[in-house]
Amino acid sequence: MKKVVLRFAPKLVLLLAGIGVLGIDSAWSADKVRVGAYASIADAPFYIALDKGFFAEQNLDVQVEQVDSGAAMMTELASGGLDASGGPPSAGVYNAIRQGIDFKIVADKGSSSPGHGYFAFVVREDLTDKIKAPADLKGRVLALTGFKDGVSSEVTLHHLLASSGIKESDINLINMNFGDVAAGLGTKNVEVGVLIEPLVSQVQAQGIATVWRRVDTIYPNQQYGALLYGPGIIKRPDVAKRFMVAYLKAARYYTDAIDNKIPRDELVSILTRHTSVKNPTVYKTMAFPGINPNGTLNVPGMKEDMLWWVSAGYMKQPVDISKIVDTSYAEYAVKKLGAYK
Repeated sequence: MKKVVLRFAPKLVLLLAGIGVLGIDSAWSADKVRVGAYASIADAPFYIALDKGFFAEQNLDVQVEQVDSGAAMMTELASGGLDASGGPPSAGVYNAIRQGIDFKIVADKGSSSPGHGYFAFVVREDLTDKIKAPADLKGRVLALTGFKDGVSSEVTLHHLLASSGIKESDINLINMNFGDVAAGLGTKNVEVGVLIEPLVSQVQAQGIATVWRRVDTIYPNQQYGALLYGPGIIKRPDVAKRFMVAYLKAARYYTDAIDNKIPRDELVSILTRHTSVKNPTVYKTMAFPGINPNGTLNVPGMKEDMLWWVSAGYMKQPVDISKIVDTSYAEYAVKKLGAYK
């Protein structure tokens, strides 16, 4: 895990304001929380809460550390190197929990809600007239990040093929990271790819590939990302609740901005500073992740995905989702903030 650290100590004016509520000692000794992020758009609530002082309002000193993989994220959460992190509710996470690691999935952090198909199947530009229906994928080279690792995109592909009469085994499926998928489309080694924004918009703008299906039209509301709490913060319930208040306040700001309820310029400025998408113009065309402003997770969909992973052999047996998902933190935050309107 890269130790790229963003530290935001509470400002003096907020500390002074907190004295009357929290007491002098607690106001001057903010609780430290270490958060893992991938520098992606779906990490927006972390960066918003830092820049706009929402964590400071909750008397939290938050450090955001960049993680490079789900495996690194789980290792750091389990060891206490991280208190919280974004991550996929994947077969790997469920297997880790089944083996006794004390994670909790506590809030939404990226889904394919309608209008938010930030993952997409893209077809190489010269094949757009030949690949129109799912059955046309037979024999084609399709690159998917995390193939054979039990990732959400594999479940999405299953949904895409469900009524097509072909199976995953009828396609030449290969595993590539997102950057290599985009490059492979350009060199014509890949015919169809599953990409995430902003790569989806970039390959379109470059004339390399065309969006064929966005995931919100294949599997609406699929839970691609979630906020996970590790044992380090679970053992501090008051801190965990205050963190969630700040997180949901930031998720609401994000939702208002992408829905054009408030000007989007400040959000774009925050994201260009903190994420891997540095070009402000890209935000004009890309599809944004859906992040529920109340933190609500698609638990039935998560159960369905888990059962598919069991049937595909990525998990030996299912786990009890009710023991993994803990909605109490988000429920507390919604009571504090009021229901989102």
